[in-house]
Amino acid sequence: MNGGQNLLQLILGVITAVAERHLTEHRLHQERLAAMREAIEQVVDASEPRIRLVGNYAEKLLDPVETALRYSEELLRQMPPALALSDRAWSQNPQVNAFFATAPDLRTFLSENQGIRAFFAQHPRSTACFALLLMIKQELETFGMGLQGELIARDTRQIQISFSEHGLFFPATSEAGLRQELKRRLLLFLATRALELINGIRAQRGALEEQYRQLQAQLRALKMYSQGPRPLLSSADTDERRVVGLERRLAQTEEDLVAARRQLGTLDDYLEQVRQVLSRPNSYLQVQVQSIKISRLGVKLSPLSTEPGEAITLLEFSSLGERRIGVLAHFTRHDLSADSES
Repeated sequence: MNGGQNLLQLILGVITAVAERHLTEHRLHQERLAAMREAIEQVVDASEPRIRLVGNYAEKLLDPVETALRYSEELLRQMPPALALSDRAWSQNPQVNAFFATAPDLRTFLSENQGIRAFFAQHPRSTACFALLLMIKQELETFGMGLQGELIARDTRQIQISFSEHGLFFPATSEAGLRQELKRRLLLFLATRALELINGIRAQRGALEEQYRQLQAQLRALKMYSQGPRPLLSSADTDERRVVGLERRLAQTEEDLVAARRQLGTLDDYLEQVRQVLSRPNSYLQVQVQSIKISRLGVKLSPLSTEPGEAITLLEFSSLGERRIGVLAHFTRHDLSADSES
């Protein structure tokens, strides 16, 4: 009897332990879901709001959103502390010197930025601003004077480095605040990539539907002509070959159209497109660390060159063929031209 009771107690203990484990897992899952809820809703708003009609859409997006946020955090960890933008920094920091041709150019850039003006107007007590600086790096082959050994040579092949299309984005009162905003923005960036993918599939489907209708019309017209006086005016073999060719194109178009419709046949398919993008963020946004040696005049130097120059490190962000150099930057009201404060 005791043996039976012990067995019963053992079975009940196992059942209780399993139940407690399931309850703990459920509680932890609900806590994760609650912590990610705002981010999930932002993703839905930025991609396809109708996927809220899918049952448990938030739970289905939980893992992909967490993956995208972890990737965003990793990218931000690679970004060095904010770089000062000022006249003094331009004369002393080789990076700032490389980014702007002259100190007045730097001041003009800061003072003419409407977003920065609006930021300081909205934050009258804030003396400093932190923002994301984005630029395009250009390399142009030129010829000029350079060192060859210890001799100065003319018409030496050189690579001129320059930066253009500067922009300041997401101004904040602190670097921590800027990094937090960038984390959110990177998530929304991936969500908009999902929207672009969905729109691309829609456009492809629409183009295939139009192509299918046109091919059907051409095939009907050709078959009608073959039943009228046309055979007396042209070669029957030529018409038959055209019919065969049109039928082949029509069949291929129908096959492509079925595949395109299958991609977005239901709202679950829309949700899956969003999941796929967020689950593979590195496919849609990459960062590459570049280290180059550059002279004061913007000439790219060999790492072993004896010419005066400084090594600078750049972060290049790329997405679907677009590339930008990204830097966290900070500056004060006094770094703007006097005209901008009047």
